[in-house]
Amino acid sequence: MTSSNPADRNEDAVRLIIGFSPRSASDTMASALAPELEKALDRPVVLDRHMGEDGVVAARALMDAPPDGRHLLIVTLGTHALNPAVAAVPPYDPVADFTPVALLMRTPLVLGVAPTLPVSSVAELVALGRSRRLAFGCSAAIGAPRLAAELFGRDAGLDLHAAVYARTEDLYADLAAGRIDASFNNPMTMLPLFREGRARGIATTGPARLPAAPSLPTMAECGFADFAVENWVGIVGPKGLPPARAQALSEAIRAALGTPSMARTFGRLGLDASSSAGAAEFAAYLRDQVARWAPVAPVLRAA
Repeated sequence: MTSSNPADRNEDAVRLIIGFSPRSASDTMASALAPELEKALDRPVVLDRHMGEDGVVAARALMDAPPDGRHLLIVTLGTHALNPAVAAVPPYDPVADFTPVALLMRTPLVLGVAPTLPVSSVAELVALGRSRRLAFGCSAAIGAPRLAAELFGRDAGLDLHAAVYARTEDLYADLAAGRIDASFNNPMTMLPLFREGRARGIATTGPARLPAAPSLPTMAECGFADFAVENWVGIVGPKGLPPARAQALSEAIRAALGTPSMARTFGRLGLDASSSAGAAEFAAYLRDQVARWAPVAPVLRAA
């Protein structure tokens, strides 16, 4: 059984380190994957949360761990493509200091507004933003939600306030109550807010409409031709993890992702299971993401 209680750990368990709060993309994926990964590995999987510094605390916890295959880290666009490019002194090398194991998923974000906000489209949101400053909820100071907000403000010519939250649940509570105006966030936990009437969806950041929310137009359809932000969640091991061990873990993770239970979970969360990838593919994708976002990431430096 999965557990986040250190007392439940044993020497055979796989420790899956997470740097973000419940209802974040990384925590949602780790929590869904862990029970199926236990079956694939035939050993316990322990969820080990180390929140802080936009995932840096968790990354350092992995870097201090032995490369024995029992210590893994959930990584994201923010931790591995944005954070090292933003920091004056990078906390780690996102490629050299880790061993890619598997890409779990890729997904666009969805743009939701407070249910009390008098807008139902991106055009109306821009018009409102020209009459007053808008507050956008961001799940981290350095991550996909804030990146999308800053790029939207830049492209629309708006002066946005990035309200940074340590806990995604608090962000959603404030969005539902109208204490913030809007948020770009992961569809896994935003789409239920739309269905419940706690937020109103108006767009998605992908190149095509989201199958789980086909009524939401893309930002390109809303007049932002070059606007595309895709978040992703993957798993890495420590530097020096033997290739054979990394490959075995990758195969176990892919097997777990391919179970009927995970297929149902992906469908419920509005995700595309075909976006997952093994160790070699993830390594190439990670290098591409680092190169793509390095010139753009400095937009996040002004907190």
